[in-house]
Amino acid sequence: MDRARTGSTIIAAILAVIVLLLFGYLLWSDAPPNRSELTVDPPIEVIEPDLPLEIIRSADEVPDSETIREQEAEAFVDNLANSDADTIIINEYDDMFVRPDSIIALPELEQRVTTLKSLMEDKSLSDDTPVTLRYTEETRENTTLQELETQEEDHIAPITIVTEQGETITAPLVELLKREDINHQAPVTQIRKQKQVKQLKASELAESGIPEDQQISVTISRGVQKLDIADLIDSDSEEMQDSLFYLHRVTDEDIQGLWGIIQTGLIRNFRQGIRLQRDGSDHKVSVLIPADADEPLPTGLSSFLGKILHDKVSTSYVYNFNTHTMGYDPDLIRPGQELILIRFSSDEIKQIYQFFAEQRNNKTETFAIGR
Repeated sequence: MDRARTGSTIIAAILAVIVLLLFGYLLWSDAPPNRSELTVDPPIEVIEPDLPLEIIRSADEVPDSETIREQEAEAFVDNLANSDADTIIINEYDDMFVRPDSIIALPELEQRVTTLKSLMEDKSLSDDTPVTLRYTEETRENTTLQELETQEEDHIAPITIVTEQGETITAPLVELLKREDINHQAPVTQIRKQKQVKQLKASELAESGIPEDQQISVTISRGVQKLDIADLIDSDSEEMQDSLFYLHRVTDEDIQGLWGIIQTGLIRNFRQGIRLQRDGSDHKVSVLIPADADEPLPTGLSSFLGKILHDKVSTSYVYNFNTHTMGYDPDLIRPGQELILIRFSSDEIKQIYQFFAEQRNNKTETFAIGR
């Protein structure tokens, strides 16, 4: 009986604990939350950002690659000669395309062969007058044929030496080494002649370091001359008005003649390209013309660029701004005093752009066309 009473007591205690737990849970869940609230005055308005609107074009609205090339070529031509200057200054090593209604400025130059002493005595020169001096500088160096054999890389190029006996000999080094009458260890004097160019102001002639009796070729700048392209070409035809003219001042470095001048100008200008705004971003429009794109193939096929260069060389204009005369001889160009004018129609520029843009996209390795 005691054991039964003890069991009843335990059960009653467990039930009492359960009731207390339930009562406590109900009492806690009904209590107000223990938190602090912050009132913002004025209230903050939360604005949802506008997401960028993306326009999805249908396949019919997206231009194909050929249309894109045509649009780029059109923009390239429109912006190739876009100078807003009233007068365009044409400097050496600064070639450009201009329109037929452009006014250009070229130096008014005077050429003469004289001595430094006579030039310094010229009263027509002001202190600020720009002059360009071209002369040959001679240096003498004591050496031997044995030393020259070791020092000189090119044994075929002619050299000038003066022997101990005072004999002056100009011949390739390889031939001098074969001569039995010249001792390889005997002292000789090597004479070197090197062409020099100096650009100075008249006030700086005395400090030029050139002997006063040295013969020099002098180019004197007497200001600038303004020229109208339309007057130079002497044509107001509609064909000319739809043209662009590539201008280049001839320099001593133009050893490849008109062909090299035009080729280099096209390669540089088409590679440099233009910058346009498209879809809100800056976009470069350019095309690469390979340096060997003018070369014919062993099969005899002519290249696209080679045909263009051949046509332009034969129809070029050569203006001598020293004598104020126009010439048409592509084989006779004079550095420092001539301006090359090459006419391109707008369609020709577009065709060049589209041709090489297409080869670029197709990764073509040959630029030949049939005869």
